Amino acid sequence: MPEKAPYAFKTPEITSTQEAFEGGVFPYLQILRNRKKVIFGCVGFSLFIAFIANLTQKPVYQASVEVLLQSKEAKTVPSASLNVPFLQDPTLLLTQFRLIRSPHLAEKTLVKLEKPENRNLLLNCFAVRPSWKRKDSGVFSPKERQILLGRIQNSLSARQPDRSVRIITISATGYNPTMVAPLANAAAEAYIEMNHSSNIDSFRQSFLMISQSLAEIREKIKAGELAFQKIDSEIRLLEALKIYEDKHPLVIQLRNDIPQLAEKIKREIQNLETTQIGRRKDLIPLLTVPSTQFEDLQRIERDLHILKPILEQEVSSHKEMYNSIFRRLQEVEVSGGGSVWVDAEVVEPAAVPSKPIRPNKNLNLILGLFVGLFLGVGLAFFLEYLDSSLRSLDDVRNYLRLFPLGIVPQVEFAPREVAGVREGTTSDAKEKRPFWLAGDSDVPLYVAEAYRIIRTNLGFGSVDSTVKTLQVTSAVKGEGKTTTAANIATSLALAGSKILLVDADMRRPALHRILGMENIEAGLSNALANGSGWQSLVVPTTTPNLDFLNAGSIPPNPAELLSSKKMKTLLEELKENYEMIIIDSPPVISVADAAIIASRMDATLFVFRSGFVPRHLCLQAKSSIESVNGKIIGCVLNYVQSGHQPYYYQHYAQQYGRYGEEAKSDSSDHGSPIQVSTTVEKIKVLREPFFLFLSSIGSRLGEILKWDQAKKETKPPLGRE
Repeated sequence: MPEKAPYAFKTPEITSTQEAFEGGVFPYLQILRNRKKVIFGCVGFSLFIAFIANLTQKPVYQASVEVLLQSKEAKTVPSASLNVPFLQDPTLLLTQFRLIRSPHLAEKTLVKLEKPENRNLLLNCFAVRPSWKRKDSGVFSPKERQILLGRIQNSLSARQPDRSVRIITISATGYNPTMVAPLANAAAEAYIEMNHSSNIDSFRQSFLMISQSLAEIREKIKAGELAFQKIDSEIRLLEALKIYEDKHPLVIQLRNDIPQLAEKIKREIQNLETTQIGRRKDLIPLLTVPSTQFEDLQRIERDLHILKPILEQEVSSHKEMYNSIFRRLQEVEVSGGGSVWVDAEVVEPAAVPSKPIRPNKNLNLILGLFVGLFLGVGLAFFLEYLDSSLRSLDDVRNYLRLFPLGIVPQVEFAPREVAGVREGTTSDAKEKRPFWLAGDSDVPLYVAEAYRIIRTNLGFGSVDSTVKTLQVTSAVKGEGKTTTAANIATSLALAGSKILLVDADMRRPALHRILGMENIEAGLSNALANGSGWQSLVVPTTTPNLDFLNAGSIPPNPAELLSSKKMKTLLEELKENYEMIIIDSPPVISVADAAIIASRMDATLFVFRSGFVPRHLCLQAKSSIESVNGKIIGCVLNYVQSGHQPYYYQHYAQQYGRYGEEAKSDSSDHGSPIQVSTTVEKIKVLREPFFLFLSSIGSRLGEILKWDQAKKETKPPLGRE
């Protein structure tokens, strides 16, 4: 017994080569190909914006001057420069960069350039509108000066070209190339002067601090020496009184000197209090009170011998400190302030720039290209995400869960003469055909082959087929169901089967126009309403084995006629006389006629137009047929554009078309090869090696990733092994 047709969805078994194309990056590449207009549009728009920016943006020029930085010791003491890694200190360079961008330096730079001959050049360099409200003696008005100070400060910048060199680069930018070079040089001169002035101030401050310290130590030494002389004189007086009398000249001299030294010590008492001896409060009176009598000296003899070495040591330490600070003062005086003195000089003055730094036209165009590609790709995937229509066989399998019997590509035909119009009339008598038949001589071979594939999948070439009546419908109008029904019937009839094509769309019939039988008036509606015999209503077509039953006159109640018992009886009689009955019905969403017809059919075939109907409407149409127990045999994806299918299908379609054309060429008189006569055909021939290369890459990827081997081939859907 032959197998029944796969009315329910059945996942087709595919080969590993097909998996190689449908997996990995190929679906994403297919999306990009489908949305190439969006990508090209975004790229074109971005390039246009970049081009407009290049045209409208004012050129900006930059001039740079190199300044050498080194410590003062590097000039005076070369051997000491190795111990002064001041440029390795990042804070020092950051400080110098901050000084270059300071308002003070901008003001000094403007003062150097503030000349009458530079007025217009400076204003043009920074795009400052001239102001006439200025004093006669001034070059710039207060407003102009304020704006120029801000612009000069923003235009100046500094950087270190290399960490291994003691050079900083001072740059100035502006709109006038002849002015930015003097501006950079003036800024460098102002920086050097400001740096020198800062070093001088630092040197003066250091020198004053060291000199002040020396003066303080000098006073301490003086006070210490006076105290030491007094204590020493008293000790000597005591020793002299022990040997000599009061009238001895030495005794008289010492008694005269001690009171004088005591008076001097009283005046220097503040300096003594800051010394080490000042901490001994019990010994301070010995320094300020003179003792000249023998009894007094004997009483304090012990204290005098304790105090003398203390004073001697303190005076000695103060002298050493004084000498050390004095040597430091001499070093500061010679070196100019020590390691904090940063000497700067111009190494390479700024030159007039030959080309602007902005806008970088090439960079803008490259950025525009990449930004356009990024936006285009993102927008392409976003639109693909928003697009809910059916565009490929994968969409049919994944969303509708229907068996795809085949696809019909989009076909464009040249206008032809309308039926009934004589030859030789004007071009207005010609119109573009909205329909075509697989048997037409000008139909491409790959299109005719597409219907042969559908015919093979239907399995109607066998006399053992279990399907005798087939309904062809769609979700909404405009999807090509009528053309598909006519072409399937034509293809089946050309295969030798006796076929009856019935137009059951009694609201908007169109089959008679496709078949060129517009003069027929009676049809199905007459057979159902008046009981007319169907034998008198069926007419043969120009295609062998194909008969046609027209819709007839449009009735007021087509749904009631289709659901009547006469319709059921008529179908039974037609089954006995024809091998297959193909019925073109109205769209499912529009009216109830399609559901009524589906309940009486052996099978229903859906026709969906690629990229035309949202998926939810297709699912709604499918549910409407299933709700009346209609048997959906599968679907045909119609009007498929070249970019909506995976490459392997397009490749095989093109190969079949070329094979057929070669066969025709071989049967010609001269036997010449195929002649590529149009630009489109030339492009197809040129792009074929590229797609073959992609095909080989996909196959190789499948082998490397060890994808599953090919499973058993899918059986024919309608009961044939």
